[in-house]
Amino acid sequence: MLKTAFWQNAARSLHPSVRRRYLADFERAERWELGLDAAIEALSRAKSALARLFNTAGKPRSAH
Repeated sequence: MLKTAFWQNAARSLHPSVRRRYLADFERAERWELGLDAAIEALSRAKSALARLFNTAGKPRSAH
């Protein structure tokens, strides 16, 4: 079952005679997209947490 509006609309745009054939591919693509979105979000949060931990956000680098 497709969850996001984009993939639901993409599936609906197919002719009914081929929609069933490609539904599994659409579901797989949607899972990949959602997984990548989650991974990117997790990395972004980790980066922000590390920046706060080391208090480097907004500090200029010294030229030594």
